[in-house]
Amino acid sequence: MVTGSVEAFLPQPSLIVGLRLGGKKAAVFGSGASATGRAMFALDAGADVVMYAHSTPSSISKWVENGRLTLVPQTKYASSDMSAFSIAFVADAPPADQQMFAYDAQAAGVPVNVAGNAALSDFVLMPTYRGSSSLQIAVTTNGVAPRVASRLLEEIVGRLPSDLETRLTDVARLSAIALGASRERDEALAKLEGESTGILSSLEDTSSVATATQTPELPLSSSESEAEESAPASVFGLSELRDGPAQHQLDADVQVASSYVAHALSDLCFVYSAPEQELGEAALIWSRRAEKNAYGGWASALRMETRAGAGHALWGALSSGSRVTAIASAASLPFMLPVLSELVARRQPIVVHAAAQSLDHFASAQTDFSDALVALQSQAMFLVSSSAQEAHDIALIAHAVSQAASVPVVHLTNGAHSASEAMTVRMASHAHLVAYVGAVSAAARKLDYSLADTVQLAFSQFKSSFGRTYYSFEYCGSPVAETVFVSLGEVAARVQALLPRLLSETDFGMLSVRILRPWSLSEFTSRLPSTTKRLVVLNALGDCDGSPDALFTDVSLSALLGRSALPIGVQSRNVYGTDQCAFDDAIREELGLQTLPAEILVSANDLEQQQQQHGGAPLLLAAPLASVSSVHNVAQRLAFPEAFATQLSARPGEKTFDVKVTSLYRMTPETYDRNIFHIEFDTRGTDLAYEIGDALGVYGHNDPSQVSDFCKLLGLDGSRLITAVKDEQCQTRSIQSWLTHALDLFGRPSKRFYAALADFAADEKEAEKLRWLTTAEGSAEFKERVADTTTYADLLLEFASARPSFLHLVDLVAPIKPRHYSIASSAKMHPGSVHLCVVSVEWRTSKGELRAGQCTRFLSSLSIGNRVVVSVKPSVMKLPPIDSQPVIMAGLGTGMAPFRAFIEERAVLKMQGAKVGPMTLYFGSRHRAMEYLYGEELEAYHADGLLTNLRLAFSRDQKEKVYIQHRMRDDSELLASQMLGQDGCFYLCGPTWPASDVKDAMVGAFTAIGGVKPSDANKVIETLKESERYILEVY
Repeated sequence: MVTGSVEAFLPQPSLIVGLRLGGKKAAVFGSGASATGRAMFALDAGADVVMYAHSTPSSISKWVENGRLTLVPQTKYASSDMSAFSIAFVADAPPADQQMFAYDAQAAGVPVNVAGNAALSDFVLMPTYRGSSSLQIAVTTNGVAPRVASRLLEEIVGRLPSDLETRLTDVARLSAIALGASRERDEALAKLEGESTGILSSLEDTSSVATATQTPELPLSSSESEAEESAPASVFGLSELRDGPAQHQLDADVQVASSYVAHALSDLCFVYSAPEQELGEAALIWSRRAEKNAYGGWASALRMETRAGAGHALWGALSSGSRVTAIASAASLPFMLPVLSELVARRQPIVVHAAAQSLDHFASAQTDFSDALVALQSQAMFLVSSSAQEAHDIALIAHAVSQAASVPVVHLTNGAHSASEAMTVRMASHAHLVAYVGAVSAAARKLDYSLADTVQLAFSQFKSSFGRTYYSFEYCGSPVAETVFVSLGEVAARVQALLPRLLSETDFGMLSVRILRPWSLSEFTSRLPSTTKRLVVLNALGDCDGSPDALFTDVSLSALLGRSALPIGVQSRNVYGTDQCAFDDAIREELGLQTLPAEILVSANDLEQQQQQHGGAPLLLAAPLASVSSVHNVAQRLAFPEAFATQLSARPGEKTFDVKVTSLYRMTPETYDRNIFHIEFDTRGTDLAYEIGDALGVYGHNDPSQVSDFCKLLGLDGSRLITAVKDEQCQTRSIQSWLTHALDLFGRPSKRFYAALADFAADEKEAEKLRWLTTAEGSAEFKERVADTTTYADLLLEFASARPSFLHLVDLVAPIKPRHYSIASSAKMHPGSVHLCVVSVEWRTSKGELRAGQCTRFLSSLSIGNRVVVSVKPSVMKLPPIDSQPVIMAGLGTGMAPFRAFIEERAVLKMQGAKVGPMTLYFGSRHRAMEYLYGEELEAYHADGLLTNLRLAFSRDQKEKVYIQHRMRDDSELLASQMLGQDGCFYLCGPTWPASDVKDAMVGAFTAIGGVKPSDANKVIETLKESERYILEVY
């Protein structure tokens, strides 16, 4: 059998089939010249013709006389007549009659040609062999024999005419351009061209659909070539999957994972297109690459149209004995309903992988089960998957059950929210795919299993073969739940993702439906906790008229019939089109929990202009709850802020300020190993106000270049918008923004993250290692990792098989928190400005990698004019309420910052005529020449008399180390006098280590000079702390 593309007739590849009409009946509808020509065509081919016409054409009267042609008035035609014919032609008829005759033919499985209307035609005429005794040629208009069913396939040629090569010049063209085809296919094509005689005899029993082993590769159109070049990385080659280990770890999304199984276990794969949905792209690419299926044959994938009568092509392919699969949008299922019903009645094994999604009024893809639930009427078996791993597994189970029980199976794949998220999937090799399907089929047929038993057999065999467990209904949640949500696919997965967080607030559960048909009442009720009092059916119905849907009906009847002793209330909620924020609120509302404020984060990519106005800081849109998971939605809220009550905020749920860098300089020499720098921000035009001793919270970012590298390594699309709840705030950000501005990707994870990551590890050894690190036995290595600052990113890259979804990452990775720095300025001396003194934190890991603190790296990389998001945090470091009270300050390194503010504040008070008390500063660092921070200012204040005592301790400028506690011991009389006799206040700021030595120096002064008993000295210190006169700010 010859296949190919005949560009003169059709715009896409089609199958050339021969029709043997000798002794068969053909119907012709019409009275004009075109109808007469079609009647002559059928008569020449040896068919008996019934012509429904208003008048009798004289040119065919002889056929009436010899009984080969019967004329019937069109008014006498009945739809039931159609089943008597093998082929039908319509010509010279009004449009309404064309549609009526065509639809009757399609319903009866009769191939029909409508003159001038390709949309209604199954084939176009190609009268190459007019005059041949029993053969004519037709070409299908839509792939492989759509709606032609088994009747057409029985009429395939038993032999071809001797002038085949001259008549079908397209074969020679195909031979020249069958790029990438294998040697076997090239040899077969050459044989077809050069050895006509051999072909004629060898094709005696060839099927019209020409299974994949006989289908030459077609040339790529320009659009297909572009698609091939831009094919996602997840469309991997299949050579490594043919043999080897039972499972291979590869990155794939839902579509690629299910398409892999479909391609491997099929000869023909029909891809039904849908608007804005790239369905079956992997199967089409593998077909164009001439990748073999798991049975060693050529698997062909053909793109089809979704329209009335869709699915009839499946009939024809199945009748040829081919293994057939369809990949489609769930929106195609209602069009396939008649065919699916017939396939069920005739027990035909076929699998349809249907993506449960549709486009909303914003043209955004949304999870949608409405069409799938309508198609339940077909009584085909319906299996449901959620993640990419499940898509692979359930696809395989679907093929096994379909073959073993000879039933059509519809596999509903994931919806829109995470269908395109790639994750590491354990893919079964070709050999193990075939072995699993064969094992299920052999066991089911040997024991004469029912469909329900076959399904359970498939689940059991899958666990034995691949180690993963599935049930008809899968429950997770509290064992004493009174409220249980019931849903399927992605909706159920979204509820399951909320369980860890919400179970701490209330008891509830989630029952995920794995098998929609056949529905098992006993299994459904057995999975529910005995405490269940209320079921909430969550559905995603884009086309909802308010009437009960099939899932709600099934659950309601199960609740009514399955637990007569314990009445269970059943409610329904439609969550179609809800983003993560709205979905979370819907679940919380059903559980009686307080809902969260809804806010939308706009990343740099989304709102560049608005960010420039705010200095490049990421902005957050606070708005009423709505679907905001696309740039379109975000832009709409920006364009119409009044209508959507949109507000801009730099950080969710916090009072923040957008300030500009006005000064930044290094205070230590460039050659010194510590970078301590001074930075100033302009606060004019903001409401930022601070008091002496307050801390400034700086919202640092992760390094964007590091984030981009991480995204590339994990195959993440940084521009993709993700809606999720973090820090009790619902936010929509791009992945790049989540990882740069929100998640502490380069921070140190806790044991909880190690344990959680283990659950996502596809490699058992990696999972075992992660769990071991959280145990007592692994504590030593865990501590080493903490000391070596192993980060979230390090773990995700080290344990490559652990690939949680991005929503799981948002939940598991700690948020970036503001880093607080003591303010080093007085607002009275520097109105409209705030100053910080910061030391860059850098270190090397055990592997020699140089790393830096997240916020100090961010601050040190700023330039004049950059804008930063900050907040103000009150502190206990306050000047005493009476200006004349003595102040004693002890600062180490950047611990000097608040004391600079103290000194400036009193300097302003003094200039204003206030009487200020004595001020003593103990300042310590390593070298006077390197780290005498604000030294010139301090010397000036000391010379002026404001800074009464300046005690310096540079630990490494002499042979013996000198610290601030040593200077304090030298000043016992001063300390005792000012602290015990003048109501002085003492402050220590800096690292923790000198705190006890400083206390000892103070206690020594109290006992030696102040007359305090040693036994009472500690009590005196505690009393001073309680009265806020002995204040420590150490870190």
